Amino acid sequence: MEIPYNSTARPDSGLYNGKVGIWLFLASEVMLFGALFSAYVLLRVGAEPGNWSMGLMSKEVGAFNTLILIASSATIVLAWVSLKLKNWNGYRKWKILTVIFASMFLMVKWGYEWPAKFTHYDVTFVDDEAAETVFANVFGQDSYNKECREKHKEIWSARYNIDGKVWDSGSVDTKDKPLDGHIVGYYTENENGERKHHKVGEAFGIYFWSHAFAWRHDKRNDGRTTGAKRDTFRDKGVVAVEIEPAHGTWDKHTEKHASVTDQRYAKAADGHASDAGGHSHAITIETSQISRVSSYEPAHSTFFAVYYTLTGLHALHVFGGILVMLYHLMPISRRMYESDPDRFTNRIEITGLFWHFVDLVWIFLFPILYLF
Repeated sequence: MEIPYNSTARPDSGLYNGKVGIWLFLASEVMLFGALFSAYVLLRVGAEPGNWSMGLMSKEVGAFNTLILIASSATIVLAWVSLKLKNWNGYRKWKILTVIFASMFLMVKWGYEWPAKFTHYDVTFVDDEAAETVFANVFGQDSYNKECREKHKEIWSARYNIDGKVWDSGSVDTKDKPLDGHIVGYYTENENGERKHHKVGEAFGIYFWSHAFAWRHDKRNDGRTTGAKRDTFRDKGVVAVEIEPAHGTWDKHTEKHASVTDQRYAKAADGHASDAGGHSHAITIETSQISRVSSYEPAHSTFFAVYYTLTGLHALHVFGGILVMLYHLMPISRRMYESDPDRFTNRIEITGLFWHFVDLVWIFLFPILYLF
């Protein structure tokens, strides 16, 4: 028995069955993403100053992925047009190109952007004195003087996308203004008080797996630990950590600030910081000075919890779209095209509508997560 209006449009609505179904599905998707976007806006508006790290996102990476998805929207339309013109080879060419673009998007997101965040850490401090001592070292100063404070203010304000008034108001303590970077080593201490240096190296030749989620520490003011799945400091007997702070927002110094930082590293006497050539910019921080260490994982902050929820759900839609498009390139799809070309062409149109929706969601995600 043939199902009516599978290939031809209904006389009342002017739509065939598949298009009615996809519009109903997209309506439910609008409600899903609409709720998530609304939650983001409410959380963003209600966030206290200095708690929404917009400056940590790479606008260049986000813009590249945006261009990739826009291009894929064009190629999937050209694939549908090719079928309308009865050009199967043209359809395959444009469909394969669409899959390539979609795969590039996921490779950038899951293969580059997310791993980079999982290996990037924030360090906050037990008190203002400890924070000022560390930041003075970072900026190559003998103390947390006026020049050092101005450099810190510039970078911190850029990270949170706020003006200097928040800094001047004193609403955020220095100890809660994080230092970000990569953990490259740590120190343990034996019974005699002798310290041993351990390098955080590669595991199986892959930097990511030797760092991701490996370092967690969350210490409250009373000295107890809470909130961390693993207290690495306690587990490994760590008494100091070695961090390269010149990453992420910290490499946005002016040339003057960068040169001062390079001088600081060049003068390092611990044997682990590099020369002024910049091979390594490691500084040592005592664990007694540290309140919390966390990578840019979902547990890091409200911003990253929302970021991974939104981009993760969107990426799953992209992945699902790739699977459907690959199915449409298999021999079984060719047989359907030969037996009922109009029905198969309608399927590609439906896939295109879904893909345009996925691209449209990213058009909204890019500015709210990367720009504003």
